[in-house]
Amino acid sequence: MRKSILMAALLLGATPNLISQTIQMELAAPQPFLQGTDTGDMEFADLDGDGDMDLIATGSGNMSDGSTHGALTTLYFNDGAGNFTAVNDHGIENIRVSKIALANIDTDEDLDLLISGFTSGGFALTKLYTNDGSGNFTEVSGSPFESLTSGYFNFGDIDGDNDLDIVFSGGHSGIEDVVKYINDGNGNFSLDTTMGVTGISGVLDLSDYDNDDDLDIIISGQDSSGNIATRLYNNDGNGDFSLAVDAGLNGIEFGDIAAADSDGDEDLDLVICGSNTTGDFVTEFYRNNGDSTFTQLTDVPFLGLGAGGETSFNDFDNDGDLDVFVIGSATGGLPNIFSHIYENIGDNNFVLSDEFVGGYLSTHAVADIDGDSLLDVVIGGTTTGSPVRGSFLYKNVSAVLNTNENSITASVNIYPNPSRGQFNIALDNFSNTQLSLYNIAGQLIYEETLILGTNNFDLNLSNGVYLVVIKNDTQQLTRKLVIRN
Repeated sequence: MRKSILMAALLLGATPNLISQTIQMELAAPQPFLQGTDTGDMEFADLDGDGDMDLIATGSGNMSDGSTHGALTTLYFNDGAGNFTAVNDHGIENIRVSKIALANIDTDEDLDLLISGFTSGGFALTKLYTNDGSGNFTEVSGSPFESLTSGYFNFGDIDGDNDLDIVFSGGHSGIEDVVKYINDGNGNFSLDTTMGVTGISGVLDLSDYDNDDDLDIIISGQDSSGNIATRLYNNDGNGDFSLAVDAGLNGIEFGDIAAADSDGDEDLDLVICGSNTTGDFVTEFYRNNGDSTFTQLTDVPFLGLGAGGETSFNDFDNDGDLDVFVIGSATGGLPNIFSHIYENIGDNNFVLSDEFVGGYLSTHAVADIDGDSLLDVVIGGTTTGSPVRGSFLYKNVSAVLNTNENSITASVNIYPNPSRGQFNIALDNFSNTQLSLYNIAGQLIYEETLILGTNNFDLNLSNGVYLVVIKNDTQQLTRKLVIRN
């Protein structure tokens, strides 16, 4: 599952003066009851506009009465302290063998939902839902996705018109294997078959791999001849793609792709996990050469995980670089299942830092659920714990020490928060300090240089959650700003 690296970095607030101890996760106590997510998907996001991370989960597995459900979708609202309440009457289709993604498709500053998967009766579907801002979802009737069966997809502005389009792989007939749906800016999508990605279907990622300010595609799966392949397609800026020959990526299927700048050289590196051409489970790391080619680094310590495994980049120890999380099954299947966190100690050098219960046919999601500025993890799938097909929440208890007594954190006060767009930022120390304001989609919407003392702002902002990033030459602070008009 593709995670938003920009949002993760902003929510965390990279601070170069922080020194991390060993990354450590502990099973949350008390453990919340979460639905089973075997062959499912999970995402953290602020679904109800109250400034904390809620959860949406799909899949099959345990119920609160101990029974097993064939397919289920549940929303969980967060109280801000990491306590979740299930919302079962949400109107979203119950699905398994599923993919979900959240994005603001209609510029109303809340997150809408696209789902794809199978019902308990084995019926394949893809559906679009809009959010009213409070976590109430309504199915969009007449969307072009109603004709699609299940598949993999990602949101992204592929044609440069500042709205979120959709690239969809698999789950359709009579058209090319990977297709795009163009957003008119109001959440209305139309099929455009002039894409240039043909003869391959699988897991895909949308990111700018060649640093030309548009979104390219990496897709990992099978080609039309049944061969396992991983391909890079470059975007011309208008949403038309061409194959990058000899990108240097090995063929992998039934896994996941994660992209981020893990070595600070301003291009996106890759972790890809899954099953390779010989049937072995692998987790491979690729350094971006900056020219639409990649070099595999073979000395990384990543355990090969597949069988529906997932991976993501996250800064778990708040040291300003991105660590790697991998969950899945090792070669041989159950009970060889693992969740591994590999700490980045700089320049793409990784060490195994923590491990806990894994998952077969697994999924995971990462977010700061309790406001302590540390990223927590929820995992799901078939496990060796109890229940077997369960979901488990882990709290980040890493010891992070601040070695700078004159921290920017202690020098900044943002008030009132929530506000109606009129707020103040009091800065007690530090010069050459810059304010950047981002919306929930990670788009920069305002910049200003701060002065010592009180800085007053009166901005015309829509309701929702914004990210205030304050940084100087050596430090950075990120805080959430909630607007309620």
